[in-house]
Amino acid sequence: MNKKSSTNKSGSKYEYYICSTYRKKSNNLCTKHSIKVENLEKAVLKAINFHIDLLSDTEEIVQQINSVRASSARPQIVNNMIIEKQNEISKISNFKRTLYEDWKNEDITREEYLEYKQKYENDIERLKRNIERLENEKKKYESQNINTNEWIEKFKEQKGITELSRDIMMELIDCIYVKENGDIKIKFKFEDEFKRCLEYIQNNKITLEKQVVNL
Repeated sequence: MNKKSSTNKSGSKYEYYICSTYRKKSNNLCTKHSIKVENLEKAVLKAINFHIDLLSDTEEIVQQINSVRASSARPQIVNNMIIEKQNEISKISNFKRTLYEDWKNEDITREEYLEYKQKYENDIERLKRNIERLENEKKKYESQNINTNEWIEKFKEQKGITELSRDIMMELIDCIYVKENGDIKIKFKFEDEFKRCLEYIQNNKITLEKQVVNL
């Protein structure tokens, strides 16, 4: 859309946007869907402040859910299981180290030495696999938390703005659609991240409600 200026019947000048295709090429290719700059800026300013408030509320809910998940017993149980398996490995490794001395001291036979050695090695390998599985479960659980700080901060920095600027528009908005009937559609940046937050909230809503009930 192109920005133009005009004068109304009372002699007051005003600026407006008009479709460049309609203006420069043909009115058969598109409609003019013009809008006054003042009206557009007011609508965009209102939408930005509303979006910032919405994101602030969303961030607070996400942080609550992250806190609930962090205080959940499951991560601690998994962590305790990992420590337990590591202690078992350490214990078996000590047995394995003394095994050779037992054989040399003839406390056990060579056949017993080889048998126990193989058993200890198998046990250690099994425990390592268990630890790997538990570590993956732990990482998977931690990765489900969402960090909203980076992109929401970009919006919160502009909280309470009363005037638009090019920098604010470039920082927060991807594009704006103006329809023929005057409706405006604003496509904000980070919409994919916002949708992920909403899905995260929805998927964890029951967990949060249970936690609140138990408080």
